[in-house]
Amino acid sequence: MEGTTDGSKEAEEGIKMTLPLAQAERAITFPSRGQPSFLLEGVLHVPARVEQAPVVVFCHPQPASSDMHDTLTVALAQSLAAEAGVIALRFNFRGVGKSQGQQTDGRMEPLDLAGAIDVVLAQAGVNPSKVGVVGHGFGANIALMYAPYDPRIRTVVAISLLLYRVGNGFPKAFERPKLFVTGEFDEICPRHKLEPFVEQQPGPKGIKIITGARHLMRGYEETAVNVVLKYMKTWAEMQGV
Repeated sequence: MEGTTDGSKEAEEGIKMTLPLAQAERAITFPSRGQPSFLLEGVLHVPARVEQAPVVVFCHPQPASSDMHDTLTVALAQSLAAEAGVIALRFNFRGVGKSQGQQTDGRMEPLDLAGAIDVVLAQAGVNPSKVGVVGHGFGANIALMYAPYDPRIRTVVAISLLLYRVGNGFPKAFERPKLFVTGEFDEICPRHKLEPFVEQQPGPKGIKIITGARHLMRGYEETAVNVVLKYMKTWAEMQGV
C-alpha cells in the first residue's frame, strides 16, 4: 500500500460529475456514544445488492463551515455504494445541521463517530470485519484520533489532514492500513509536511497527491473519488485486514 503518486446542500446539487445510480439513499438518525447522548442525523447509502458488504463511515470537514452535504463526501459515499458494494454512512457531527448538541472543536466528536459505527454495523447484510472510515479535513483528524481505540475499524482514509493540529502526532497511533490523500496545492496539508508525518506512522500506509487540487478538492472531486475508490476496492478484497 506504500507509495506516492501525483495524480452544504447547494454543493451536493451542483456537483459537476456523473454520479452512479446503482445505490439507494435514506435519511437516518442515531445516538452518539457517551453521556449525554445526542441524536445525530445521517444519510445511509446502500448498494443494489447487499451481501457481506463492507461498511464505510464518512466524517465531514470543519463543522463551522461544512457538513455531510460536502461535495466530495457525497460523491464518495455514492460511488463506494454503487461501485464497490459498500454500505456507506455520512452524518453530521453534533451541533451541525439537525444533529443535536453543540460543537466541541474535536473534543467530543469522536463519540459521534463511535455512534455512527454502531448504527451502520446494525444494518442487515454487513461484514463486521470490514469497517473503514474516511475523513476530510477536520473529519480526517477525528478519524485518526478515534480509530486506534476501536478495534472494529480496519482502515482509515485521511483526506487533507489538519497537520497544524497534530504537530506531535496523535495520542495513540493507528497501526492498521491507512491512506493519506492531499492536494498538490493544499496549504493546510502540504506534501512536504505530510510525507515526513506519514513516514513516522506505524503499519501499512500510503500517500496519494491530487495534482492541481487545494484543501477542499473543489474541481478535483472526480480524481479524488477515483483514488479512494481504488484503495477501498483493494482493501475490501484483502483477507485479514
